[in-house]
Amino acid sequence: MENKGFEMSETPQNNEKSLGVGQKSNTFRNAVLANNDPGTGPPGENKDDDNPRDKKLRHGVLVPVEEEEKLPPEEDLEDDSTPNIFGRIVVAIRSAIFQAVTTNKRIFNIGVMVLGALAFNAYFIGAIHYALTYKDRVDWCDGVGFLVIIVGVVYWSLFYYYFLKRFVWKKFRRGIVQPIQKIFAPLKGRWFVKYAWGIACLAAAIAFVVVDAKDEPRRLISAAGVVGILAICLIFSKHPGRVNWGHVFWGLGLQFVFGVMILRWDGGRDAFDCLSSKIKTFLDFSLAGSDFVYDHLSTGVNLNFTSGDTLVLQPLFAFKSLSVIFFFSFFINILYYYGMMMWVITKLGWVLQTTVGTTAAESMNAAANIFIGQSEAPILIKPFLGVMTNSELHAVMTSGFATIAGSVMGAYISFGINPSYLLSSSIMAAPAALALSKLVYPETKKSRTTADQLKSISLKQEGNALDAASAGAAQGLMLIGNIIANIIAFMSFVAFLNSLVHWFGVMVGLDELSFEWILSKVFIPVAYIIGIEDKDVEDVALLLGLKTVVNEFVAYQRMMTMKTLSERSKAVATYALCSFANFSSIGIQLGGIGFMAPERRADLTKVIWYAFFAGSACGVLNACIAGTLIASPDALADDMFNSTTSSYDF
Repeated sequence: MENKGFEMSETPQNNEKSLGVGQKSNTFRNAVLANNDPGTGPPGENKDDDNPRDKKLRHGVLVPVEEEEKLPPEEDLEDDSTPNIFGRIVVAIRSAIFQAVTTNKRIFNIGVMVLGALAFNAYFIGAIHYALTYKDRVDWCDGVGFLVIIVGVVYWSLFYYYFLKRFVWKKFRRGIVQPIQKIFAPLKGRWFVKYAWGIACLAAAIAFVVVDAKDEPRRLISAAGVVGILAICLIFSKHPGRVNWGHVFWGLGLQFVFGVMILRWDGGRDAFDCLSSKIKTFLDFSLAGSDFVYDHLSTGVNLNFTSGDTLVLQPLFAFKSLSVIFFFSFFINILYYYGMMMWVITKLGWVLQTTVGTTAAESMNAAANIFIGQSEAPILIKPFLGVMTNSELHAVMTSGFATIAGSVMGAYISFGINPSYLLSSSIMAAPAALALSKLVYPETKKSRTTADQLKSISLKQEGNALDAASAGAAQGLMLIGNIIANIIAFMSFVAFLNSLVHWFGVMVGLDELSFEWILSKVFIPVAYIIGIEDKDVEDVALLLGLKTVVNEFVAYQRMMTMKTLSERSKAVATYALCSFANFSSIGIQLGGIGFMAPERRADLTKVIWYAFFAGSACGVLNACIAGTLIASPDALADDMFNSTTSSYDF
């Protein structure tokens, strides 16, 4: 049958054109016929299921609907049109600039740094000139004085790492340090040298305390409390005959030195007060976000009625105090992304390892607990949790119980707690936790973790700084949810216990009996040995009981409502309450560390109660050191306990 619509010409030119049109038409027609004809296909193959209604026309071909996603969408096909002249010029210029920067990347980076340094130094000199010309004095905690300190620290660090350490330190070590080490090498490791050195340091500390506190017997009671805590820890030690007393006394020595620098030395106290005020000012920036989102729920409001009465609505705890955690977690994650937090933690861990003598992993974990929480700090040493000894695992958990996280520290500061006491307590707790952990659960095996292994740890998982910041804010949400859930659950449980115990008491005529009353009696010996004044002993004993059974959040809130507490009792109680040693933290640590090292869950359950005991003892030990060093109550009257104002100016 003749088909003129698809007839092919015999000439070459027409043949090419006819093939172009005819082939496309035939291809399309054949595809349609093939797809529509259920009888086509190899013999024995059933085509009845290939219903044309289950097919879709894509790019001139009928395809099954389920295969539609395998073909590129029509809108993604590239446009073959030629870009205009202006587009080509922009692309050419951009490519030339990128090529030049890439080729001379080192020169470009050096140029940018030099220009930035010149600009900053010009500003720095101008700020100093302005302060000396128009200011009466230089304030070293604010203004240009604080700027001079920061710039001095940065320049000294650069000078040390890029000059002294590279070119001077090696020669200094070969010419001076090593000859001195050779002279004293025969004495190294001798038992009588260690004991003589330890006895001399202990005698110096005792002499200092006795002379300094001779007119204040209450402080001597706190000093005796240190001996009592060590004796109790030794009695309940897992291996009392294997205790390395060098670890214990070095840890306690560092704790005591930090306490003297912060509480007794004017320069150290002023520096910590300045640092604490900066931290409080920094955390108060979170109010800008919480006030914007929550409005009067965060700021509070005064309602004026037509009758002339005024109703004052205070800010709600969940919307003001806990909002600090969002901002702090946000900022900490940025510091982690750029490696700043890891650098600080690594250096502090090196100090603890060098002085106390503990292993690199447990020292680094203890240093991390100064800044981050009990479930986050072990992440830094996650690769080593599986091979740690039980004593090292115990040290990791003890450090978590003995300290608090920087994020919740911001919430406590918003209550009105002295930031200087909170910060110094966390710092003092790091060496004390290592000391008591090695006293309660001494090392009996050889460690398999080294300092060189820690250098290879990398925690950078986010794509950029913005991603890290967002992840930090999200982590803050999880932490806040955990805090709120625990507070609601445990406060309800305490109320239930109060009612239950009171019901039993009423039956025998003891109307004042309650669960909190029992706590206030049970912890009286602890409150007494840390140096609390007699009139405040029962109140502080109640706070210690609430901290242990519920958490430190509730205890700090209750403390700020006790108007009869003296300033000294508040100060010492602040140190005693500054730890995560409560029953809910046991579950947090077992769940967190057990998830990171599931093969060690059996070992974790063996050491958890020892760690809880050591962490609780560490808080009491911190309070004893503070009670020993805090002098007259009059000196504390002007502290920042009642400072609730905020400012956005440094």
